[in-house]
Amino acid sequence: MADVGQRDADLLQEVYSAGLLVGLLVDEELASAGVPDQLFSFLGWVARLQPVTPGALASETGLPPTTIRDYVRRLVERGDVHRIPNPSDGRSHYVVLTSTGQKRADRGWPAVVAAYERVERHLERPAVEHLAAARELRTAVRLALDESSRDSLLTPRS
Repeated sequence: MADVGQRDADLLQEVYSAGLLVGLLVDEELASAGVPDQLFSFLGWVARLQPVTPGALASETGLPPTTIRDYVRRLVERGDVHRIPNPSDGRSHYVVLTSTGQKRADRGWPAVVAAYERVERHLERPAVEHLAAARELRTAVRLALDESSRDSLLTPRS
C-alpha cells in the first residue's frame, strides 16, 4: 500500500466534519418542524433495523454498548420502544418501536427529507450518488474498528 499523505488522510477529517454538520442541519430542520431532536437519530436506527439487538445497534451506529443501554432505557421510559425476548439467546433481547415511537419517527421524517433537499441543492451530483460511497466508508471504518478490538484482545496485558 502506498504511503498515505496528508491529502489522503483528509478524507476522515472531511467525513467527521460532515457528520457533525449533518447533525446540526437535521436538528435545525427538526426544530423548525416542532419535532424533538433528542435521540431522533437513534430512534431512526431502531426503525430501520428492527427488530434489532442492542449489540447490532452498537455495531451499526458506532456507539458504545453503555450508551446504547442508556438510549434504549430512555426510549423505553419515553414509550418509543419496547424490548422483546430474543428466542435464540435468552441473555439478549430485541428492541422494536412502539406505535408512539413509530409516530415520532414518521413525524420527523419530513424534516430529514428537507435537510436532504437542502444539501442536494449544493452538490454537483445528486446526493443519492454519494450513498454507496458513504456506506462503503462506514463499513470500512467498522471493519477497522473490529480489527483494533481483535488486536487488543490478542495483546497481552502487562
